[in-house]
Amino acid sequence: MLLGAKNVIDHLKGIVLSFSQIYFSNSIWLGIALMIISFFDLGIGTSGVIAVITCQLASLFFNFDRAFIFNGAYTYNALLVGLAMGSFYQVSLPFLIVLVMVSMLTFFLTVWIAGRLSSLDLPYLSIPFLIAIWVVLLGLSNFSGIKLATKEGLTFQSTFPQIFRMVTNAIDNWQVKNFVHIYLKSLSAIIFQYNDLVGFLIAICLLVRSRMAFALSLYGFAIGYLFYYHFEGDFTPLIYSYIGFNFILASIALGGFFIVPSTKSHFLLLFIIPVTALLLSALHTVFGHLHLPLYSLPFTLIVLLMLGVLQMRRFSKGLELVTLQQYSPELNHYKSLYLIKRFASQTYFHVCLPIIGDWNISQGHQGNITHKDKWQYAWDFDVRDEYFKTFKEPGNEVTDYYCYDQPVVAPSAGYIVTIKDGIKDNLVAEVNLDENWGNSIIIKHAEGLYTNLSHLKPGSIKVKEGDWVHSGEVLAACGSSGRSPEPHLHFQVQSTPYVGSYTLFYPVAYYLVKLNDEYSFHSFDIPKEGQIVRNITPNDLLSTSFGFIPGKSLVWDIVEGDKKTKNKWSVFVDIYNKKYLYCHNTKSTAYFVNDGVLLYFTDFYGSRNSFLYQFYISFHKVILGCYKGVALTDWLMPEVFFNPVIRSIQDFIAPFYHFLDGVYNFRFGDVDNYINPGHISLETTCKGRLFSKEIKEITSEMTIDKTGIRRVEINNGRKKITGNCV
Repeated sequence: MLLGAKNVIDHLKGIVLSFSQIYFSNSIWLGIALMIISFFDLGIGTSGVIAVITCQLASLFFNFDRAFIFNGAYTYNALLVGLAMGSFYQVSLPFLIVLVMVSMLTFFLTVWIAGRLSSLDLPYLSIPFLIAIWVVLLGLSNFSGIKLATKEGLTFQSTFPQIFRMVTNAIDNWQVKNFVHIYLKSLSAIIFQYNDLVGFLIAICLLVRSRMAFALSLYGFAIGYLFYYHFEGDFTPLIYSYIGFNFILASIALGGFFIVPSTKSHFLLLFIIPVTALLLSALHTVFGHLHLPLYSLPFTLIVLLMLGVLQMRRFSKGLELVTLQQYSPELNHYKSLYLIKRFASQTYFHVCLPIIGDWNISQGHQGNITHKDKWQYAWDFDVRDEYFKTFKEPGNEVTDYYCYDQPVVAPSAGYIVTIKDGIKDNLVAEVNLDENWGNSIIIKHAEGLYTNLSHLKPGSIKVKEGDWVHSGEVLAACGSSGRSPEPHLHFQVQSTPYVGSYTLFYPVAYYLVKLNDEYSFHSFDIPKEGQIVRNITPNDLLSTSFGFIPGKSLVWDIVEGDKKTKNKWSVFVDIYNKKYLYCHNTKSTAYFVNDGVLLYFTDFYGSRNSFLYQFYISFHKVILGCYKGVALTDWLMPEVFFNPVIRSIQDFIAPFYHFLDGVYNFRFGDVDNYINPGHISLETTCKGRLFSKEIKEITSEMTIDKTGIRRVEINNGRKKITGNCV
């Protein structure tokens, strides 16, 4: 019974999402609105739904992926075929037979074309619809036994013409009435209805669903219209066929759906839409002789052309292709922007410092001694005392130096590819220029990515060529071999496996800088000469508390004012190996990454009234190493702080300018013992900024003890939420 009900819901959802997919969306409510509007012509709406249901049943019969069926991806082309046929012919038994046949043909075309184009990372758009509908128009004329009556169906317009006239008459009073009429009818033509009221309702739906999509639809159509107007083009296709919707679809697709909305994407449309207009005019001439309508062919060709061309660039700068489709220009824009803000400097392979404890950088990048020209991106390390001296008295022997014989560790996982050993340590103040680099180890981390550790103590190397080493594994000891007047460690990143290779500019993943007995946190940054630096050692208590291992569950007693509830969270992993917290009560999901040094959240889906969402915001990024003075800053999406009205205004101008943002700050509060803590409190502050002025604040505190996370208190200014982990 429940399974049957779920199947019905899946089918209904698939029908609705097929409608929203036409307008580059996965919004259920937009799909419902468009489906209702399609039934303004009963024959069109009915034919469209029958076409989708036919595809759904065919997909289940042939065991295709249900996900693509019930999210509308494999069925919206068949929907377009159904809508088109419903606009041509009267519903009858022969019509239904043909409709079912063509719908199945469209479905198979969709699956096959999707498979071919996916290998090129290109969308199939409306290609299956175009092929199928042309097959109908060209093929049916040869079957005299198939009698399809010309369209004379029941329409809302014929029943209530005064409503439609009212909208048209109102527009007639505008100075730009021709533009508005053609825009609205072009918008309605996408679902094969050709009147101002339907276009107006679709425009309202677009506006409510996506301010960017609505603005792009107007912007793209205006460019195409003005191109025709100023260059005295033939307006016949726009006025009588309403295929100006190609401008609308191309603008939304390339301005905000497949390309991240930006100033450059809008400038691109100034070129793309006129080209689409020329393509539309040329194809209209050709297809007119074949007595075939163009439909969405110009849009399809120009989008595939541009996406294919943009994929061939060596790098993208300001014109970014959407990598993880959000089905919303706004989300494509904001998530791309905040990913850049949060992770722009992050490298795929994390390279850490090759040291244990606090070391001084005696020579940094472009150092005045030896780090010059093609060897400028390197570091030299030594150890200093409180007087900033590198040795204990008398300092005449290498063993007097604090860094001598200290462990040197692997900066990242990889294979040992080169070892040079057996070179004696120098006497203090002497150098070995013949064997400049001294005893060295080179590790291969990836193709074209190696690290070099030099001036090592002879005989201290604990690994051999071909060994696999883990990040932080002890490899050797610091010495004073080669060009080393006193003991120190030389470290560089390079692209080849040879001692003495040129250096690469490559940031250190995570490290701390010590100043006045406190530490500051740095991520994917370049340590500077004169800084006292160290790696971050994860704290056992924090690592265990935030060790959200798949299969683990957390149960919360939540107090929000007078309201008390219990929440259960579980940790899962999706098919892409991404971990997430799932709230069973609210069906909400918070994706996170734990890289051993940081735990940070990346995405959230579900109820923003849930405790999981408050946790997701309040502890957006947490350091898993406990050090005095350590704090960090991160970015938050503005949706956390501002109401829909203000956010809607931002949406319209977001590709060009941002006046809203959110800032996250983390620091350690009360810690009973930084070396071996049994009690830690974490304090965070989230601030919403309007024109850089802070106008809203969320403060949070988490208490951790030997048993793990115990208590979370969140105050968002309106209410206080307390969660006790049981």
